[in-house]
Amino acid sequence: MKVIKSITTTDDILTFSNIDEDDYPAWVSEQPYVMSDRVVYNHKIYEAIVGVTSTTTPDLDQEKWLFIDDTNRYRMFNNVVSDKSSRMGGIHFTLAPSQVVTGLSLIGVSATFVRVVVTDPVLGVIFDETKTLMDISNIVSYFDYFYEPLSSSQTSVAFLNLPTAPTGYIDVYIDSGANEVEVAEVIYGKYTLVGKTNYGTAIGIKSFSRKETDEFGNVTVVKRRNSKYCDYDVDIENIRLSAVQKFFSDIDSVPCLFVGNEELEETIVYGFYSDFKATISYPQISKCTLKVEGLV
Repeated sequence: MKVIKSITTTDDILTFSNIDEDDYPAWVSEQPYVMSDRVVYNHKIYEAIVGVTSTTTPDLDQEKWLFIDDTNRYRMFNNVVSDKSSRMGGIHFTLAPSQVVTGLSLIGVSATFVRVVVTDPVLGVIFDETKTLMDISNIVSYFDYFYEPLSSSQTSVAFLNLPTAPTGYIDVYIDSGANEVEVAEVIYGKYTLVGKTNYGTAIGIKSFSRKETDEFGNVTVVKRRNSKYCDYDVDIENIRLSAVQKFFSDIDSVPCLFVGNEELEETIVYGFYSDFKATISYPQISKCTLKVEGLV
């Protein structure tokens, strides 16, 4: 199991994106706005609640401005899994974290391929890997290869073997031909190795939908969002148990990426851990349980 505490994305880190930030006009100081006008300020969208002409920025004037959402360019970095960035013809962005990044993951992806390229300013390209999100489980013969429809079923992908290049930059390409692609969250940083994920790890989905029944027995279903959760069964070496316990103490209430097995999308969850318990079962190994609840 590996855990990534994500780096906060800033303008200095996101050096390029092919998603135009043209959701609404940029806010202008002292310009008159009428009720329902929308503007962009600091990569966030605000709507005027009343008529306003002011030098106070919308983020500091909550009596007159209502926060609506992040811009399309920055939604993939806002820690809201149900809020997606999208673009027709693919997404390409460049990160320059200026620190060690050994893992990068995309959550809530709707695309065909994801490609990650790491470039060192001296050595050039030092990492270039492409992963497919296509479901090929129904391709079992040559006939199926040519005639069975393919579908993009995988929505999470992780690259956990990035080389150390603190002064380099990372290019991410999310591609689906001329079609629209979407991505909910991009998580990147230096991963921490926790231990070995075992069989017995449980996965599931928590639904927030509600079924309401009136006095006549009529049922109404209120559709709401859902989130993934995972109960990991992990072996941790006893010599590392103290360090791992301190790590979980440090990331308490911090959104992180938890990867049980990068080849099993079901064990990749972006969220918070709710419980960490270790039992010192053997002289060298402790049996641990970790409950993680995904962000909505």
